[in-house]
Amino acid sequence: MKKIALAYLLTLCFGCSDSEILNNSNEIEISFTSQHSMMSSQDQIREAFIKLVLDEPSKKEYLLNKLYQKSWVYSFQSKRKWPNKYELKIKEHQPIARWKDRKFITQSGVLINPENEVKKIDLITLIGPEEKKYELLDLSRRVQAQLNRFGATIESVILSSAGYLLITTSNGIEMTFSKKNFREQLERLEGFISFELFSGKLNQIKTMDFRYRNGISILFN
Repeated sequence: MKKIALAYLLTLCFGCSDSEILNNSNEIEISFTSQHSMMSSQDQIREAFIKLVLDEPSKKEYLLNKLYQKSWVYSFQSKRKWPNKYELKIKEHQPIARWKDRKFITQSGVLINPENEVKKIDLITLIGPEEKKYELLDLSRRVQAQLNRFGATIESVILSSAGYLLITTSNGIEMTFSKKNFREQLERLEGFISFELFSGKLNQIKTMDFRYRNGISILFN
């Protein structure tokens, strides 16, 4: 009974056995559906799926893992319309931050490295040791919560080897924190924004350095 159920499941996923499918990849037609605007390259998915259909069953696990590691796709369902048409329902990772140059941190906390980026994605960039990526994401959100009060947006966060955080906003403000005393320095940022919120000076700031024991060094444009 279990063997019959497994065979039926494979038929649903890949249409039918290799002896019954087309051997010419040019004759296979594939359409895509997704709940969101797709970030993946449809050509990349099409090529990977055709290999899944035509290659030996022993290669399927390898091909799936390769697709998941090198694209935005984290799952898909396929439906065959005899004889040569397939409908693919694609689910993709949703990125929440860039990690260094090419990688992305996803909404589920996975780090992915897609080969193709088919559209521009406006995300914060995080740079530092890989084991600190989630901590940097948390720190950036806490600073962003304060910057939201006057409409500034973080563009990048860099953790230096010396333990300093360099945060740059999209309008050019550079802020430097000490990771060791970050909580106390964040309170200083909150107090400064509250004091200057209606002064008009916040959007004239060029640099802010919070590494001093009891104060802030600020340079205005």
